[in-house]
Amino acid sequence: MAVSTYLVGNDGNVSFVSSSATSATIDLIKVRSFAANISRVSSDQTGFGDTGKRRRLGVIDLTGSLNGVPGVNPTTVSTSTATLFTDSESYILTLTPYDGTGGAATTDAKIVATVVFSSFAFNSDKNGDATVTANFENANGSAPVVTWLT
Repeated sequence: MAVSTYLVGNDGNVSFVSSSATSATIDLIKVRSFAANISRVSSDQTGFGDTGKRRRLGVIDLTGSLNGVPGVNPTTVSTSTATLFTDSESYILTLTPYDGTGGAATTDAKIVATVVFSSFAFNSDKNGDATVTANFENANGSAPVVTWLT
């Protein structure tokens, strides 16, 4: 099948949902970019008598980072609004490199996984730009679900 569309940086979206009972969408970061690495460990299982290398693949892992603009709710003063930055809870992360028809999930190219956010870096410069970078890792032992349009 011929490829008719190539991904450009402004086609995508990132969202994450708390895996708690409320399943509330977290909107603390407006993501500008992300990088996701899907990998497998390769183990050498060569034995005596083999005339070449024998390898087996392990489980799938997802790691990556995202960069964006942090958001605040100035009308609510509560430490619970920033639980994403301090909580050890896992979140359902959806990385959408291609948003097909303006929100129809069946036409999106996406990666969905349950992740933990392992670190955050905050930056603010003299021009007033504020950014946050977060690292994420697969959390629950399940492989990420990759939906790609071919």
